[in-house]
Amino acid sequence: MSYGSYAGASPFPSLTPAIKLLILINVAVFVLNAILRGAFSDNGAWLAFSWEACTEGYGLGAIRVLTYQFTHAFASPGHLLWNMLTLYFFGTMVEGAIGYRGTIQLYLLGGVVGALLHLCVALAMGYENVPLVGASGACYAFLVHAACLWPRAQVIVILFPVPLGWLAAGLVAMGLYEQYVEIVTGSAGSVANSAHLGGALFGFLAWKRGWCRDYGDLHSGGMFAGFFARVRRGLAARAEAKDADAQVEMDRILEKIQREGLPSLTKGERRTLEQASERARRK
Repeated sequence: MSYGSYAGASPFPSLTPAIKLLILINVAVFVLNAILRGAFSDNGAWLAFSWEACTEGYGLGAIRVLTYQFTHAFASPGHLLWNMLTLYFFGTMVEGAIGYRGTIQLYLLGGVVGALLHLCVALAMGYENVPLVGASGACYAFLVHAACLWPRAQVIVILFPVPLGWLAAGLVAMGLYEQYVEIVTGSAGSVANSAHLGGALFGFLAWKRGWCRDYGDLHSGGMFAGFFARVRRGLAARAEAKDADAQVEMDRILEKIQREGLPSLTKGERRTLEQASERARRK
């Protein structure tokens, strides 16, 4: 597989820092899991995601929504290889556009959305305790995000060039159909199509909404930038409104003192006057 027709394209791109880190973690966890004979990924595993696993430890098991993304079944090295190739080719494309921290965020949140959609489907179908492992949800987030950025990039699949947008659309359509078959037949397959679709959905939304972008700027909040900006504006507006109300009250009290003298003030008005004086001294 290789690609071209986008800025900076290369058949075999250099590993970017975030993708290199993600691949190293996945490979290291796979090796440890193989040494431990599947302790990370099998039923009752330490790092796999499922509804039952998330409720363990008074809710602390919810961290598995992150750990499962770095865990692959030791008996399925092909699963790890395919996911790492996807990260290598499409993750490096995306990191060039959204930066190091944006790439980490896209990976983790794509996997989280994939896990949550998988859980919803699993609960509906009654197999909620089947363990989920693998980086496929996150990988689909990168695939779809890259396809949205460069839909016409040529991807060589089995010696034939295919536009990246077509490849992503075809894989998502196939996942949708296979998920439909699972729901209709009531039987779960060996592939977590719902997790793939959840990751793909987040990859699309991250592109559409401008999430996970401009992380080279330390002051950028990525997909949370708008939220934090709204919080800051809300807090500033509340502080301004509070100061304005306090000033109106002080003007009223001062006018009362002019008209009726200081002894006419109530206990509450005296306390307000003392607090205003204290604030003025501190400033």
